[in-house]
Amino acid sequence: MGVLGWHEDEHYMPEDGILVVQDVRGGSWYEDLTANDAHPVGTLGRSGRGWLYAAGGDGPCVVRLQLRDDRPADDDQWSDVFEVPYLSPSGAVGLTGLTTGPGGEHLRLGEPGMYRIRAAHRPLPPARELPEDEDDLQPTDLWQLDFWPDQDPADPPRWLRRHRSPVREADPGWGSVLGYQEMEVAGVVEWGGSAAGMTVADIDSWGADHHRGPNWLDQTFRVSHPREGWPTPAEIARQVRVPEPRVRRDLLPLYVALQILTFDGTRYVAIDDKPAAKDVLRLPADVVTWLDGAQAVKQFTGYAADLVSVVFWGGGEQTIASLAERTSASEDDVRRTLRYAEDRKLLEVEWHAPDGVSLTICPAGRPR
Repeated sequence: MGVLGWHEDEHYMPEDGILVVQDVRGGSWYEDLTANDAHPVGTLGRSGRGWLYAAGGDGPCVVRLQLRDDRPADDDQWSDVFEVPYLSPSGAVGLTGLTTGPGGEHLRLGEPGMYRIRAAHRPLPPARELPEDEDDLQPTDLWQLDFWPDQDPADPPRWLRRHRSPVREADPGWGSVLGYQEMEVAGVVEWGGSAAGMTVADIDSWGADHHRGPNWLDQTFRVSHPREGWPTPAEIARQVRVPEPRVRRDLLPLYVALQILTFDGTRYVAIDDKPAAKDVLRLPADVVTWLDGAQAVKQFTGYAADLVSVVFWGGGEQTIASLAERTSASEDDVRRTLRYAEDRKLLEVEWHAPDGVSLTICPAGRPR
């Protein structure tokens, strides 16, 4: 299991959060990705004829490309590990960007043909402080992409380890119902403070430290146009019997009434498991429908693309149990995501008793 070749980029910047590897010539990424409406990356990564996309994140990464003579040994140092087939039309690959096309030759694989990639990821220790110049940002993540020769037809993709569930937690919808500026103070408490919460003075100091201006909590809101059919902050406040918020400070008792924050008389603390907005407020039916649809997109889009990738590489005949094992997911997540993929016309699903499924990729439903 020796390393035959390697390339390392110590400061690779993912474009739009996507790490891209392409063959230096002859790849079919555009044809593969535009043939259906699935997300191009999925939860961790997808591959095709001469391309690999991975969830590179927001910051710079260290990326290692390695050619091996066989599958690498299992290694528990990684947070996420998945394997995908890779059909190389040129026998040479390189790191590149999302919009720049094929780049230079960084790793010579050998003869054109089928290879397999094990992509392994883990976060790096955070920097103690942010630099003034973005070019000096320290890498936030390490990716190691191991290539080795494989047979054709290839075994479909397999997810070996995940640091979180492929189906995201349900979004309670408060950001959509209240809006950005009305949720900003709650976000400060949740993400800008400690687990012990923040006092009003802490929140006001955060505003001063982050250039919100003096007396941030007593500033009035920017004028915004009401969204047709959606409740205004005044209407929401009336439903939970608190005063209409006119300045940011007034939002704090509203958050408590909506069960977004708690207050012990001194400190505000974010609630981890927030109730859904539709369960707290009386919302119009059209708003509830919109919230349900938006929640489904956030929860299932990535994992549905993983399932499309399995089918793309020949894995159309499955059981619920085999898909759960292959994708490191629960059987319940598989069933719910297959129904989402059916509804969004990503996959045609033929259900067989007791738990078999035949899956076919739906063609793209919108012009490209």
